[in-house]
Amino acid sequence: MAKIATFNPKVGYPDTWKDYGLLDIRRESYFENVTAASRFAVVDDLKTIGKPVDRGRWGMTAPTSDAYENPLLNEIVFPAGILQPPAFSVDATDAVNYGAIGVVIGHEISHGFDDQGAQYDYLGRLRDWWTDADLKQFKERGACVVDQFDHYEIDGGLHHNGKLVLGESIGDLGGAKLAFMAYQKSLQGKPRPADLDGFTPEQQFFIAWGQFRGDATRPEMQRLMVQTDPHPIAKFRVNGPLSNLPEFRFAFHCPADAPMVRPAEKRCEVW
Repeated sequence: MAKIATFNPKVGYPDTWKDYGLLDIRRESYFENVTAASRFAVVDDLKTIGKPVDRGRWGMTAPTSDAYENPLLNEIVFPAGILQPPAFSVDATDAVNYGAIGVVIGHEISHGFDDQGAQYDYLGRLRDWWTDADLKQFKERGACVVDQFDHYEIDGGLHHNGKLVLGESIGDLGGAKLAFMAYQKSLQGKPRPADLDGFTPEQQFFIAWGQFRGDATRPEMQRLMVQTDPHPIAKFRVNGPLSNLPEFRFAFHCPADAPMVRPAEKRCEVW
């Protein structure tokens, strides 16, 4: 609770803009521009040595379409680049926004409590701050996620490495659950929203996650990701966490033996 209470959310852009005046970019050579940018970044990092921690510093530029959680600073960051369709739109229904950017926000919060983030306390200190009983149960719940993704086949018998994608999968699972809970809470005391194109608000929520996260990936890239990337491929980033949520089953009236419904004894829930 202390860690959640001290989360520092950064949204849109930094309060103080980085000065790129010393970065020399020219039209003649792309390679030299990349080299110059890399040198600038190294020098920019070196300037922070021996100085107080700048908690206003960002690890991404404002136009970047991405987000991150930094356990050392206990912060979650959402640049302006990701705050646009299909992640977020002022013209979309609340269900769609909660199902897209809402899950992303929940994902980053959950990173503070995944297999790596959980090692840092509310001040960003790397230390053993768990009770033995809590840590044991946490690892058992994580093992369920590892086993789930170990059984996902990509191509030609190549399977996901559950341990490699555990952190991101805990983030997706926790993010989807948190965002759906937040959406349900937002409806309290309000008239029920209308269906859209024949889909209920709950269905809109889950479809939005599929539309945002379910990007097309070439087979070659999938094989590379399975061996090197801590993120699962898009298909399983959508189907994996949602198949664990009873809320998804109820939203689409799935029978107990449907492919998108994991049996109760195999259903994973970390948070």
